[in-house]
Amino acid sequence: MKNFKKLATVVLALVAFCFADASTATAAFPEKTITIIVPFKAGGNVDLCCRIIADEMTKVLGSQVVVENRPGGGAIIGQTYALNQPADGYTLLALTSSFVTNILGGDTSFGMSDAAAIGQFCFDPEVVCAGANSGITTLQQFMDAAKKEPLTNSTPGFSTSHHIASLILARDYGLKFDFMHTNGSADQVVQLAGGHAQVGLTTYGGAKTLIAEGKILTLATCDSRRSAPLPNVPTMAEFGYPFTYGAYRGFAVPAGTPADVIKTLSDALEKAMAAPSVIKAFEDGGFPVSYLPAAEFQKMLDDDYKNMKEITKLLEE
Repeated sequence: MKNFKKLATVVLALVAFCFADASTATAAFPEKTITIIVPFKAGGNVDLCCRIIADEMTKVLGSQVVVENRPGGGAIIGQTYALNQPADGYTLLALTSSFVTNILGGDTSFGMSDAAAIGQFCFDPEVVCAGANSGITTLQQFMDAAKKEPLTNSTPGFSTSHHIASLILARDYGLKFDFMHTNGSADQVVQLAGGHAQVGLTTYGGAKTLIAEGKILTLATCDSRRSAPLPNVPTMAEFGYPFTYGAYRGFAVPAGTPADVIKTLSDALEKAMAAPSVIKAFEDGGFPVSYLPAAEFQKMLDDDYKNMKEITKLLEE
């Protein structure tokens, strides 16, 4: 009987230790550096946003959050790398619409189910732009010219949101483009400002400096209302061309990441996006703050996948 009691005591102690250890491990997250993988070159829109957020999330989480750029392959290289890391919350993928379009393009080793959403931090409407030396100064000139002959259109890469937006615009209004695919939004606007491309669809944040210098002209925004950082630029709808499209940006982790870890990261992102320093930095950079928690961002991604399936044939033309 004494031996049985001793055995029972040992078993109970072991069980208690295991539960305590598991609880401690969960509560301890994060215990080391968290890396945000940006699948684009440094200096682009996504990269700049992530560096602002990383600084604030470091304060919120109490662990260092850093940004690592892994560009190439229209974002596929960085996306593949991030999703092949352990599902422990220590590697985040900076996720844009290129994630969905790359999957639909059939060139990825991953699918929609291989990523779990953390949250959205920005929605940026497309801006129709022209190079200052292109001879195009109004949206109507842009539309008329593109109907007559192909305009050289600079993009941040094949299947990126800016490329998709141009394809849909071309389809809906009978426009013609010769695409110049670059390796990120920083390269895209340089090609446009340098006169190597005539036009392009981009976001205000990525082209802000070159717009201010007069090297890139803003013709219209692709939103239902005027953009706060561009109050004097009309929407396409104001010209009689109702077209709404934009770039969303958020974070995801490899599928299988524990739910409590996802919640910790999502909550940290929410707090970071509410921080006055982040709001100001986003405003200064021309990036609209638009936070969505994990569940809502996941639904948006799933809906985008369904909608994008209908236009994948545009990528094949």
